[in-house]
Amino acid sequence: MVPESDAASDELHLGDPQGQRELYERYRDRVYSIALYFLKGDETAAQDATQDVFVKVFRSGSTFRQGSKVSSWLYRIVANTCFDELRRRRRLVLYGDMPDALHPAVAAAPRAGGDEEVMAAIRGLSPKLRMAVLLRYFDDLSYDDIGRALGCSTGTVASRLNRAHAILAGELSHRRQEVVR
Repeated sequence: MVPESDAASDELHLGDPQGQRELYERYRDRVYSIALYFLKGDETAAQDATQDVFVKVFRSGSTFRQGSKVSSWLYRIVANTCFDELRRRRRLVLYGDMPDALHPAVAAAPRAGGDEEVMAAIRGLSPKLRMAVLLRYFDDLSYDDIGRALGCSTGTVASRLNRAHAILAGELSHRRQEVVR
């Protein structure tokens, strides 16, 4: 869920230190959670991504269009930062020989609730599908807000979520059979 109303978010003054502090305090946990799940539980990478997001936000605060939602703008930066990290990892894997070090196993229980099997299935989704699921179900964003954050249409958001639902249903179909019994 978005921590506070959009109206309150829009009143932040990104050019002054107090406004930046308020934005950081309001969104840091959400940004970290999205990065953590998107980057498959790699806490160090999620911390780095969170830091990168806020550095980008504070450096580019002047590009924020007044009248827009701060949350949509911020989630767009989060998504782009996470996608950039995945691209960086792919380049490293191509040139390096340490995939285990780049993709550590997730040992900790998920922070946003839910059981590990469901979270593992979500982590197994492609990056675009995974980000759509995270923004929809962990941050409760509307299709319009997800579209703005990911730079795509609401139809594309619906399509990505539909594909993710089908994949997750297949991955977790045995659970449905357990409930029916």
